[in-house]
Amino acid sequence: MANWRLLLAQGKTHLVNLDAEKQELPGLGGFRSTVLRRAPLGVEFDLVGTPARLFEPTLPDLEASLARGPQVILPRDLAWITWVLALEPGDSVVEAGGGSGGLTLALARAVAPDGRVASFEPRPAHRKVLERNLQRSPHTALVEVIPESLTPETEPRECHAVALDLPQPWELLGWAAASLVAGGRLVAYLPTTPQVAQLLAALEGWGELSVVENLQRDWETRPQALRPQHRMLGHTGFIVSARHFG
Repeated sequence: MANWRLLLAQGKTHLVNLDAEKQELPGLGGFRSTVLRRAPLGVEFDLVGTPARLFEPTLPDLEASLARGPQVILPRDLAWITWVLALEPGDSVVEAGGGSGGLTLALARAVAPDGRVASFEPRPAHRKVLERNLQRSPHTALVEVIPESLTPETEPRECHAVALDLPQPWELLGWAAASLVAGGRLVAYLPTTPQVAQLLAALEGWGELSVVENLQRDWETRPQALRPQHRMLGHTGFIVSARHFG
C-alpha cells in the first residue's frame, strides 16, 4: 500500500502519495516529496512559499479521488448499502462486480480491522482500476481480488453479507443462500425496474425485502444565495436488499 496523505494548501485538498519522488499539483506546480515526508500531521509548514498542512485521509477523501474506470457507486448509495448489510468489524463480505472499487473500499472500511472482503472481477481492464484504487486504502490487505466471475457453480464461501453489482443477480441467489450465515444479508444494485421486479420475484422465501432509491439535492453554500443548485443528479440505481434466515 502506498503512503497516502491529504494535503491542504490554498484552501484546497489534494491526495498525495509520499512514496512518490515528486508531486505535480494544480496551482502548486512540481516539488519533491521530501518536504511532505518531513512535515508532522496537522502542523502548518511552508510548501514552496504556501502555508500547508497534512492530514490522514478518510474514506470520503479516498472515494473522491478514485481513478475512474467503470461507473462508481455514489456516496449516497455506499452509505445505505453498508448500513443495510449491517456490517461489523470482523465480518466477511463477498462482492461480485468490483468495478472501480468504490464499494470495495467502503466494505473494507466497514469490516476493519480484521474482516475480509472477497471481490470477484473477471474483466482485466476493470480489475486493473480496482487494484490501483485499493492501493489508496489502509485496509487493502483485507481485500482478496478474485479474477473470475461469480457464478452459480462457484464454490460457496461462508460470509455475513453478499453485495451484487451485476445485471442478473437472481442467478446467484442459490449461491448466496448456500454461502450466507443464518441471518446474513444480500444487496443488489440495479439500474432498471424490470431487473428489480425479476429479482423480487426470485427472492420469494427470503426475509426483510426492501427496495430503496436514494435522491440527493445539493445546495449552494454561499450565505447570500442559499438555495438548491440548478442541476440535480437524479436516478443512479435501485438498492434491493434481503435477509436469509436459513
